[in-house]
Amino acid sequence: MFKTIFFRNKNLSNITRLFLSRSKLLKIEPECTPGRQEYSMFNSGGVETETGEFLYGFVRMTKPSRILETGTHKGISSMYMAKALEENKKGHLLTLELFQENINEAAALWAEMDVQGRITCLKQSSLEYKLEGQVDLLFLDSEPQHRFDEFVNFYPRLKPGGFIFIHDLHPNLGRDAAQGHWADFREKIGVWMKDHSLQTFTFRTPRGFTVFQKAAPDFSHTAHLRLAS
Repeated sequence: MFKTIFFRNKNLSNITRLFLSRSKLLKIEPECTPGRQEYSMFNSGGVETETGEFLYGFVRMTKPSRILETGTHKGISSMYMAKALEENKKGHLLTLELFQENINEAAALWAEMDVQGRITCLKQSSLEYKLEGQVDLLFLDSEPQHRFDEFVNFYPRLKPGGFIFIHDLHPNLGRDAAQGHWADFREKIGVWMKDHSLQTFTFRTPRGFTVFQKAAPDFSHTAHLRLAS
């Protein structure tokens, strides 16, 4: 195990190396998904480190002003995104979590990384929270059975052209006997997909990662697709 972890440490990206060099709280481990140990993680409840690195890079590239996350857990994904916001010198992340123990651990991690100024964490149900204003990015990572309801709840507040990321969601979009805890996406968001208000693609990461983008007025291809259908 030591050799495996040491090997993975040598092959981590610079941003993950930076976090490890600053932290007494983080420990790198092989990914928990059977047969996918080419990936790594800090814990089995947060995102894979490679997914965190993607979030960091995406936020650095798109420079959002406002991000909403559901399911803070121990603060791994928000750590990556907040670090990117800090380096962008703009933007703020609001994250929602139900369990105080998770909030406390996440806050300690953010303080250790000096990104706490870019994050507001609320002890709040994502299905009851009334979001004011608009967001550029939604990252949904709470309980799987809630995520399409969260999608519906927050979609009106997503800016045109904005993105929704859902962790743990594979290419079947939850329509699999082994994933019975997911709601049927067709009933929840199918109407937006059918009229091309949403476009989507997925990454075949160990635990699944699916991206949606909300159509914007300058997406001329959306208008052509609607005319053709």
